[in-house]
Order: sequence, then structure tokens, then C-alpha cells
Amino acid sequence: MNKRTIYIYILLGILCLFLACLSTNYDYDLFARLIVGERFIENGILPFKDFLSYTPVHPWYDHEWGSGVIFYLFLKYLGSAGLILLQAGLMFVTAYFVIKTQRLQKKAYPTSLLFMTVFLILFMRLNSELIRCQLFSFAFFAMFLYFLEKNRRTGSNLVWLIPIITIVWNNLHGGITAGLGLVFLYFIAAVIERKPWKKYLGVFAVSVPLLAINPYGWKYLNFLFSAATMNRKYIVEWWPFYHKRHFLYYLPASLYGIFALILNFVKKKKIDFTKTLILIVTLYQGLAHVKLLSLSIIAAAAFSYNDFCHVFSFIKKFLKKVERTLYIIIPLFALLIPLYSPLVPRADLYKFPLYEIEFLKINNIKGNIVVPFGHGSYASYKLYPDNLIFMDGRYEEVYNNKEFLALRDFELAEKNWDDIVKNYDTEILMPKKTSAVYYYLLNKDKNWELIFEGRQCGIFVKKDKRAFSYYEPEYNINYYRKTMFKHGDFLND
Repeated sequence: MNKRTIYIYILLGILCLFLACLSTNYDYDLFARLIVGERFIENGILPFKDFLSYTPVHPWYDHEWGSGVIFYLFLKYLGSAGLILLQAGLMFVTAYFVIKTQRLQKKAYPTSLLFMTVFLILFMRLNSELIRCQLFSFAFFAMFLYFLEKNRRTGSNLVWLIPIITIVWNNLHGGITAGLGLVFLYFIAAVIERKPWKKYLGVFAVSVPLLAINPYGWKYLNFLFSAATMNRKYIVEWWPFYHKRHFLYYLPASLYGIFALILNFVKKKKIDFTKTLILIVTLYQGLAHVKLLSLSIIAAAAFSYNDFCHVFSFIKKFLKKVERTLYIIIPLFALLIPLYSPLVPRADLYKFPLYEIEFLKINNIKGNIVVPFGHGSYASYKLYPDNLIFMDGRYEEVYNNKEFLALRDFELAEKNWDDIVKNYDTEILMPKKTSAVYYYLLNKDKNWELIFEGRQCGIFVKKDKRAFSYYEPEYNINYYRKTMFKHGDFLND
């Protein structure tokens, strides 16, 4: 590795850290992951049944339990800055293996800092929430792509690391299905092109049974299949990019993948079938479900770098000037990092119901509570065991579809909205102020009374349960920054 390449990696590391610092909030489900990680590290307990909700549930198949352990360890020993470092590290690993795959292509161009900067900016746009379990999948996907491509190009035996990594990946995130799907695509392409295919089939055949090495054994495989094929039409991040809610935001990444596929056919005497198949499949998945667009741009950046260089060769001098500028600008990003308070926890008033949860805690309002789908994880982290939730973002891991539909009908104030009260032991309602049911409870239903109106939600209790007075929560944002990861002692419950 020459000095220029080493310097590029250093600059990309700085860029990854800077981009991670630009994240202003945490993922909704981070807190559920921390609960699992904390119980495992501190008490050696891995939950097989849900203990956070009061609704009927099935066995808890936590395909992200390992991620929760890692998140908790980074938080425990490095504080909130540890989560930023973890995010930056996973982004860097992804970029590293993208570059390694680029270098395997025929007549590969020298690594471009500009090209990788564009890739990382697009990648961060798709994963703007600070640290999610799926980042492990994206890093491993890039790694698998490199191993498989190196075997295709050189006959390398690195592919035999895939079964070992499968065990690790499978216990961090269910995205392992994408990794094994990639192995299968290489096998199919090799068979069609009449190239050596036995190694791909062998790796696949060895890896699949290893999926049973997890806390749930063989039963987990059935869950993994059902989760991978589940219809998530009510989950926003599983909607297609062309949905009106997504179109503009996801258009740059979508065009990146589409452009890479088109370039694959421009002025080519012979089409690389393996490359084409992977670009088509990952692009289709990404356009169908925006959560998977990251796989598309990883494949596009790894395979189509040479194609991008060819098509933009007419402005090569301009691009070189921009690249030289980046060699100066990116080191300056390191000086800007402290301005984004990387050591201070992100407390987003516009995302999490900070005031509302604090109001419940300081007024000792206990009982089963319905909160918006996305807020359930944070509510559990702060309120358990005094309050059990109806549902949170763990969705297919824990809950039945019946309860998910009941929550949807409640939030939309559908005809049977009160099933959530009639059929379940619900004592507190905390709907979003923008929801239809909030208006209904406030203006039409006489059984529930608003006791607190926060920034995000309102809190309703039955009229006969209302107290005469309540304490107001703290409104200083610095208080919530200091207490973002503090919660009740539920480990020995």
C-alpha cells in the first residue's frame, strides 16, 4: 500500500467521523437494543419472552441481540461518543471494502478521494440516524462482495471466511440474508457463464446450516425466513423510493444506482454478467424498499467506479482540481468535529417525547400505556417497570400483526379505534398531537381527559383517575442531554 492510498484512508476516516457527528438524533429502536445489551452484560440474561409490553406476544426472536450488546459496551465505556465512533468505524469498514473491490476490476483507476467522498455522503444520507443495527449488515455486505469478487478474479480462498463471518453477522442483524443472497447470485452467474461455481455452492451450503448457531437454535431460521418475506406496507422505511413521501429525499441515491447500471451497458463489447446481475438485483431491492438502497450504492460504488471515470473523463482536469481541494478541506473537518459536541448525548425535542416521559416519571403515573409506534422503545427505557407499553419498533421480533393493526386503527381514529382500550388493559394514552385520535380524544370522547400537552404528544387518563395537580417537567434541554441514557433499575426485575 503506497503513501497516497494510506493518506486517502486517513482522510476517509476523518470524513466518516465528521459525518457521524452530523447525525443529530438516535434511531427510535436504539433504546430497546440498549435494554437487551445491558441485561446481557450486567446480569447474563438474554430475553426469550417480552417483558416490556402488556399485549399478547410470541417468543422473542431478537435477531439484533448482538448489536445491542455492542451498543451497550460502547456506551458504557466510551459514553455517547462511543456510539459516534462505532458509526464512523462501520462506515469506514464499508468504504474500505468498496475500495478493495474497486481495485480488483480490470484496468482499475487509482483510488479517488472525490468518488469515495460522494459515496460516503450518499451513504450517510441513507443512514442519517446515529448508529443502527443495519450498519453491521452494510459493512459485512461490502466485505462479502470483496471476498467473492477476489475469488472470481484470482481464485482466492478468502471466500471460506464467509461461513465463519456468517455466524457473527447472523447474531448482529437479520441482514445476513442479503449476504447469503449475494453468495447465491455469484453461484447463479458462474453457472450461467460456465465459470467455476463449486466453491460458491460449497460456501453457501456450509453457511446456511450455521445460521442455527444462535440463542434460538433452528426455530430462528423459520423466524428469519418469515421476517425476510414479511409484507411491511405500514412501515415507512420499507416503502418504495417513488412514494411521494420518499421521492425527493431518496432520489440522489436512486439515480446513483440507476446511472451505474446504465453505464454498465455503455460502449461495452462484452457485458460482465456477474456484475450486471448484482447491480440489477440490489437496485431493484433498493427501489422497492428504501431501507435497502444502501446495498445498491455499495454495489454501484464497488463495481462501477471505472465506468464513472470513463464517462466523466471529459472533465478530468476539473475533477482533479476538486480532488486536490478535498485533500485540504477534509483535514479541516477534524477541527470542526468539536463544534458538533460529539461528547454530548443527542436529545432531540422534535423526535423523542422527552417532556412527556419526564412528566410521567416525576408524577409517578404508573400503568399500561399506549405510545406511538416509534416512541415505544424510548418509553420502555425510561419507564419500565412502572409502565408497560402496548408496542414498539421490535414489531416482528415480538408482536403479533393483530396488535400492530389495532395500534394503527387507534392512531388513525378508525371506527374501531377503541379496541385498544376495550380489548387490552390500557390505562394511559399518549398519542401524537398530529394524529387523528388526539383530536378525537380532545374534542369528542368524554371518558378520557388530557392531563399534559407536550411538544410531541398529549397524555390522557380516564377522568376518574385524574389527580388534582401535577408537577411540571424540566424544560431545559441540557437536563435531557445529561439524562438521555439514565433510566430506572429494571435489571433485577
